[in-house]
Amino acid sequence: MSLPIVTVDGPAGSGKTTLGRRLALALDLPFIDTGLFYRAVIVAASRAGLGAGDLDGIADLATGVAIEVNTAPDDDSWQVRVDGTDPGAEIRDPRHAGLLTAVSQLPDVRRHLLSLQRAPAARGAVAVGRDCGTVVFPEAAVKLYLQATAALRAARRAAQLEGEGAAVDPETLEAEISGRDSGDAPAMAAAPDAVVIDTGAHGIDEMVEMALALCRGAGL
Repeated sequence: MSLPIVTVDGPAGSGKTTLGRRLALALDLPFIDTGLFYRAVIVAASRAGLGAGDLDGIADLATGVAIEVNTAPDDDSWQVRVDGTDPGAEIRDPRHAGLLTAVSQLPDVRRHLLSLQRAPAARGAVAVGRDCGTVVFPEAAVKLYLQATAALRAARRAAQLEGEGAAVDPETLEAEISGRDSGDAPAMAAAPDAVVIDTGAHGIDEMVEMALALCRGAGL
């Protein structure tokens, strides 16, 4: 029997984290936010004084960063630890969006982080990100792809940042959404066997029920 793995992909602010965490709770599975691994590398790079022009240096640094991601869906007290410390709201700083997109496309970084992203799924998982259903877990039992308008996604991201105590600048946030859409486009295609959900047309409770029905149908 294959592992019980559910993937939830989609663009920034589409609602992946909210849906993924609810599904992980309902299915009693680890919750893996694959994007946190890339964000952790960017935080480590910032701490090391590396900038957008230091991609080779960041790629080298990535292999030595200790990354611990919280996979407990019922614990939102912390998300990730980078070299043993919690970066807090810095982990989702919109000002890092451009660098994040660039670094996530570096082949050496992607190869290194892939094994780290897969490790917590030894007994199954709900994984969210950009390419979980196509690259990280291509054999997942259930694959979802979320889509929503840019305006709705920006509003959700603003609420998320405010909830984490981060300052929200509308122009910076708009640039993050636009930049991530453009930069992530090559890796952000729905898997051929993914079920596409328009999150602007359905409430979260409805989406959870839709997803759980698919999971039941897949024997999870």
